[in-house]
Amino acid sequence: MDVEVFTRYEFKYVVDSLTYKRLVEALDPYVNTDTHGDEEGFYAVRSLYYDTADNLFHQETLDQEIFRQKLRLRTYGNQPMSDRAFVEIKKQFRGVVSKRRTLIGLQDGYLMLDGKIKQIPANRLTSCNQQILREIDFLVKFYQLQPRILIIYDRQAFQGIHETDVRITFDCNLKRVTQNFQFEPAPYGERILPADAFVLEVKVDRRMPLWLARILSELQCFKRRFSKYATGTEAKTALEETGYGTVV
Repeated sequence: MDVEVFTRYEFKYVVDSLTYKRLVEALDPYVNTDTHGDEEGFYAVRSLYYDTADNLFHQETLDQEIFRQKLRLRTYGNQPMSDRAFVEIKKQFRGVVSKRRTLIGLQDGYLMLDGKIKQIPANRLTSCNQQILREIDFLVKFYQLQPRILIIYDRQAFQGIHETDVRITFDCNLKRVTQNFQFEPAPYGERILPADAFVLEVKVDRRMPLWLARILSELQCFKRRFSKYATGTEAKTALEETGYGTVV
């Protein structure tokens, strides 16, 4: 999880708990659990999304713009407040996802994304990717970004045994927080998907391997456009009308 710059394809699915169990069983011969998680590959994820006052980035997603972007502060696992987080720019163009991110102290991340980077002592930023910091600082100031929503969930992650570029994740217990954006304590928040819903994401550098395509086809998993940020922002409508999130 410490790669700073990468480009890949991402395919998303939303499945129920029974299909999830069948998928994990079918995938077992082809994948290993993520070493950053527990013995089953689970770890917590918290993502604080930033947007304009009129939610420009969110609207770009809803409108399915050819180019769209997100800015977020993200932690993995149950880190204390003194630990580090990723500050990330995520962009999508014609289905290709690119991500630029760098590690930063969690408290410093709050300051930076609040436009207060000059208040952070320079020695605390020496280990960060300076180019990415400049890009993020520009985005924050140009768009006048502000924290909009915190999305928290549990993730189970796997990596292909032979196709090491293949990464498969299942996200569950998705919740949102719309005020008092602190990463601790947890768990808390308002549920944004049914308790038995799992967001499956397949991430590959090139193409999906045949064994994975076969498993998804046999278990009738169909690709769909899905955004955690959009679903969290539209959570009430998503739960009442579809039960499975905002299709974007």
